[in-house]
Amino acid sequence: MNGKASLKFSIITVVYNGEQFIEETINSVLSQSYQNIEYIIIDGASTDKSVEIIEKYRDKLYYYISERDSGMYDAINKGIAKATGDYILILNSDDYLNGSQIIEQINNKIAKAKYDFFYCNILRKKEDVYREIKLKKYTLQQLLCSEHCTFIPHPSFFISMHFIKKQNLKYNLQFKYASDFEYILNTIDKSQENYCHLPIFSTVFREHPNSITSSGKINSERLQILENWGLYKMSFIKRMFLYYKNWIAYKLIN
Repeated sequence: MNGKASLKFSIITVVYNGEQFIEETINSVLSQSYQNIEYIIIDGASTDKSVEIIEKYRDKLYYYISERDSGMYDAINKGIAKATGDYILILNSDDYLNGSQIIEQINNKIAKAKYDFFYCNILRKKEDVYREIKLKKYTLQQLLCSEHCTFIPHPSFFISMHFIKKQNLKYNLQFKYASDFEYILNTIDKSQENYCHLPIFSTVFREHPNSITSSGKINSERLQILENWGLYKMSFIKRMFLYYKNWIAYKLIN
């Protein structure tokens, strides 16, 4: 990793039996032109070739462990506990950074700012087809009324370590598949507008049959989170108005 450094970025990948894609994920981080990156991998005691693949790169990792855990959000919490960066990105084991200069580009944009968090655009990849997902700065109400995390995607979500510690933020282990949605709602609620959207396509989000998003496992937890956050206490007419208003605006830029 070469290049002038300013902020330190901690990139955390958690994996369990991810042999199909993990090497591409790892290489997308290790090939970055930006030098001040610490890469953390938390493996949940994989039984496939994931550990064998990760071991090939062990000397280039800031921290790596392979042990049983209580799911991916437990593993993410472990990774954050080891991180020392200014900003943290959780990079899924089936996603990857969109080119070798992405972190350098991001640093150049936000090095002098002190955001609680920021997020970028993403590319959705299905087989060999890429689709650009353009975003903007969204409010808590807009995110909540969208009923999904699409507006602030977890794979392009960078959060300040200072903010994590100040607010004592952790991923809720009550949820096995949608805790990132609750985490982002909680983060935007506590931030008081000190965040931004960067129009950079930072991450390639891979759609495939075995992904959590494609499996539908996330849906019941997502609905529970929306209920916990009081969405259904809002009048039906207002909720539907905001839902369609936000999604139509989203579709117009995509």
